[in-house]
Amino acid sequence: MESVSKWLLTDAEKDSFIATLTPHLAILRTQAEVSQEELANLIGVSRQTYSAIERKIRKMSWNTYLSLVLFYDHNQKTHQLLRHLSLFPTELVVRFNEGVDFSSFELSEFLGEKMQDIVDRLDDQALQTVRQTIMAEYARCTKLPDSAVVKSFDGTPIATETATERDIKALNAIRAIIADSEKNGQ
Repeated sequence: MESVSKWLLTDAEKDSFIATLTPHLAILRTQAEVSQEELANLIGVSRQTYSAIERKIRKMSWNTYLSLVLFYDHNQKTHQLLRHLSLFPTELVVRFNEGVDFSSFELSEFLGEKMQDIVDRLDDQALQTVRQTIMAEYARCTKLPDSAVVKSFDGTPIATETATERDIKALNAIRAIIADSEKNGQ
């Protein structure tokens, strides 16, 4: 029996992914705050072609689909919406990664098998700290708003202040303490 390559997709599979995304194109584009002309230029089609795709007059090509998913998934204004509406092709990514869904990885999977011994020796507090650090760094690197990223898996939001805002508040607090002590002759 011949096995099917994980890299080969049938036309029906491609059509299914395309059909899932198409009805939401206008919403995603509006959320991304990009014009049809700008988006068409970015993905390599004419504005007229993109407009026809968005109005469901013309079916998009597989290449256009992949370009749009890439754009919307890596745009901070649409990343969460794409996933909330179940438009991101998670099952396709899992298929390409031999059954592993890296979108909700466990720390042991992220570090690899050689690190499993280290992970096994970490207590709950250490694991929570590592998770919080990863989520905070993800938020910083992707410049996602604090509301879009959680500090830990229990839903506690990341602090809304930036490091600069915290530094300014700390500096002002120190200045107030110095001013109070000078007033009181200490």
